Amino acid sequence: MYTISRFSQLCKMSARMLRHYDKEELLKPVHVDTTNGYRYYEKSQLETALLIKKLKEYRFSLPEIKSILQTSDRKLFIGLIHSKINELSNEMNRYRQIIAEMQEMIEKKADIIRGERRSYDILLGMRNEVSVISQRLQIRIADMDKYIDSIYVKAEENQVQLLGAPSVVFFDEEFTPDHSNIELMIPIVNGDSVDSSSEWQIKQLPEQFVATTLHFGSYDDIGYAHMALEEWTESNGYCLEGPPYETYLKGTECDCPVEEYVTQISFPVMKKAK
Repeated sequence: MYTISRFSQLCKMSARMLRHYDKEELLKPVHVDTTNGYRYYEKSQLETALLIKKLKEYRFSLPEIKSILQTSDRKLFIGLIHSKINELSNEMNRYRQIIAEMQEMIEKKADIIRGERRSYDILLGMRNEVSVISQRLQIRIADMDKYIDSIYVKAEENQVQLLGAPSVVFFDEEFTPDHSNIELMIPIVNGDSVDSSSEWQIKQLPEQFVATTLHFGSYDDIGYAHMALEEWTESNGYCLEGPPYETYLKGTECDCPVEEYVTQISFPVMKKAK
């Protein structure tokens, strides 16, 4: 058997990391001396230690590695590898996009430190009464497209005719991308003929004044559009009469550069009492 120090040298892992893997039940020593707490490993465990190291290089999390070590199902292992490849490919695409944005910033000689605040045209109008198919969800923001696609599929299966782009209301007081409280809404034709179900609710949005603007490009700086609407609302003597919502007129579904995304931001408003 090998002491933890010697085993650390053999597998090129720190003793501290080996103790952590013991705690996480990824790589437990074959023997722990009850008198002094010394950990001992055997020769056959080197293969497991090196596999853990390799899987860490492949960006697997410890729970994922634990699942891999506990299974003998090759199909499951291959499936996890494919999922990780897709995840890393998406991450690489995101890095390419970031690099392209940085290069464009340099080429345009933009003020990188202060950034560039856009100007927004604000329109005030009356939103007509409209029926919508609605889902209240607790989701990861990264999974938004999956839920939007799902509601389109379910609507088609139930012969519900959709009548516009999806809108989302965000209810969280702060940005919580991993657990967002949202309402997904899509206008429908003839809401009276559609029943609510376990999949959705049918709601009637009343006629209402809304202040709107269009945001072009990445969602990362959509906050400027919200700020512009807030400033317009305050300076023109209006106040909110309901939660703001975003309508995704052109987005990820179009398979186009983020610069071509178009999002409408709407603030339901009413005149302040004098």
